[in-house]
Amino acid sequence: MSSKIRVFVPTENISDNEAVIVGGDAFHISGVMRLNVGDVITVCDMKRNVYDGSIVAVSKEEVRCKLVKTDKTDTELPCRVTVYQGVPKGDKLETVVQKSVELGAFRIVPVLCDRCVSRPDKKAALSKNARYNKISESAACQCGRMIIPEVSLMITFDEMLKEMAESDGKSFACFEGEEKVRIKDILPKTPCDVSFFIGPEGGISEKEIEKIKNAKIPAVTLGKRILRTETAPLYALSAISVLWE
Repeated sequence: MSSKIRVFVPTENISDNEAVIVGGDAFHISGVMRLNVGDVITVCDMKRNVYDGSIVAVSKEEVRCKLVKTDKTDTELPCRVTVYQGVPKGDKLETVVQKSVELGAFRIVPVLCDRCVSRPDKKAALSKNARYNKISESAACQCGRMIIPEVSLMITFDEMLKEMAESDGKSFACFEGEEKVRIKDILPKTPCDVSFFIGPEGGISEKEIEKIKNAKIPAVTLGKRILRTETAPLYALSAISVLWE
C-alpha cells in the first residue's frame, strides 16, 4: 500500500508541467487529507506516466500541482489481461474487481451465462457498473497502479466468445472438468495479451462448453481443488504473474 496519495488526472487536465485536479479527488486532498501548499502527491496521467506533484494551490473545488517526472518502476504486468467473469451472486463481483485490479488485470468484463443466478436488468447493470469502476479506481490508487482498469458493461456469453475470437492474444477458459492442461501449458514464454473466462457459481453449462470447444478456446485446470468463482480469477492472474513478471 502506497504511503503517498495517488490520483489519476485526465491528459486534458495536464499542461505546462502543471496538473489541475477537480471533483472528488480535490475534495479528498483538501478536505479529508488536509494537504496544503508544498505537500507532494503522486499524479498519474492514465498513460503510464507518473509524476511527483507539488501542490501550489488548494481548495475543495480545485487543486493545482507542479509536476516533476519520476523514474518510478512500472507497476503494470508486461501484458494486458482481460478477465471475463460469469456474473456471481451478491457482492462477489466487487471482490473480483478489487482483487483483480490489485493483481494486475487490465480489464474486467461481467458475463451473463446460462447458470448465472444474478441477472440484473439494464438499469441495475448501469448503476452497478458505475460502482465497480469506482472500486477499480480506488484499488488502482491503493496498490500503485499506473492505469485505472476498465470494468466493462455486462455482455452475453456469445459476445464474449466473439471478443475472444477477434483478440490477437491468447484466450482460455477455466473449467473444473479439465484435469491435465494447465495455464503454463498454453501460454508462450514471451508475454502477450491474455483473456480468460471464469464461470459463475453453478459452473459452465454443457451448451457453453460445446461453444467453447467449437470456438477452439482451450480449457485449463486450476489445480486439484474446485475454487469458488470469486477465487478462480485471482488464481489465474497470480499464475500469469509468476510466469511473466
